[in-house]
Amino acid sequence: MNPFVLPLLFLAVVYFAMVYLNERYDLFSVDHFSSPGVRLIAYVWLGALFFLVGFLVVGSSLHPPTPKDLEHVPFYSLFTLHAILIVFLIGWWLLTRRPPASAFLNIPRERLGEAVLTGFAVGVGGWLLTIALAIVIAIILTAAGVIPKNPQPSPMIAWMAALPLWKKGLIVFSAMTVEEAFFRGWLQKRIGLIASTVLFSLAHSGLGQPLLLIGVSIISLVIGFTFYRTKNLIPGIIAHGIFDAVQIFVLIPIVFKMTGMGP
Repeated sequence: MNPFVLPLLFLAVVYFAMVYLNERYDLFSVDHFSSPGVRLIAYVWLGALFFLVGFLVVGSSLHPPTPKDLEHVPFYSLFTLHAILIVFLIGWWLLTRRPPASAFLNIPRERLGEAVLTGFAVGVGGWLLTIALAIVIAIILTAAGVIPKNPQPSPMIAWMAALPLWKKGLIVFSAMTVEEAFFRGWLQKRIGLIASTVLFSLAHSGLGQPLLLIGVSIISLVIGFTFYRTKNLIPGIIAHGIFDAVQIFVLIPIVFKMTGMGP
């Protein structure tokens, strides 16, 4: 069987479920389409996003780049998925009568300082919780033979660890803004915390790191719950940035230095 079949079939089920639930139960109640025709265009737009991103993620999972491949990878290619998400959000915004950004992505202007401080608290606390739970889960899965006892970091992680500081900073900034805008500000508002967390984790499967996916799933639940409680995207952006910054600036370089696995 073609390895693309099952993942794309799963995305097809999710996509058609979303369309059905909107037609039957108004799943996209926060959106306002000017006509049934525009709503149909929005469905096509959503389907294009799902299958394009699915194809790219599955492709990267099946054919992870080797160290030799990465020597010729342009830095801007890291932002391909983020660029697709930005284009999708702009298109959906246009299709839904261009609502104010504060309403579209849940970015209220009031109590900004409180939202930022909440984000810092969630970022630090969420990172500590994620590390603790990820270690426990990894020990259990290793004992059960689900993951290898001494997993090796993917070449992509090693490549990112060796990037200059300014490039790492761009990666963190792009991830914390674009991913939160889509997965929390757009997706979670429509399909809920658990489903959006599952899709968020699957979107990171191209990195090929089981332990990283465990951490991504945990921190996504933490940030998603924060968004659910606050109805504000800012804390999630800050928390996401803290989590990614600690990983890419501190934890991963230290691990590579201590183990001698770095490039």
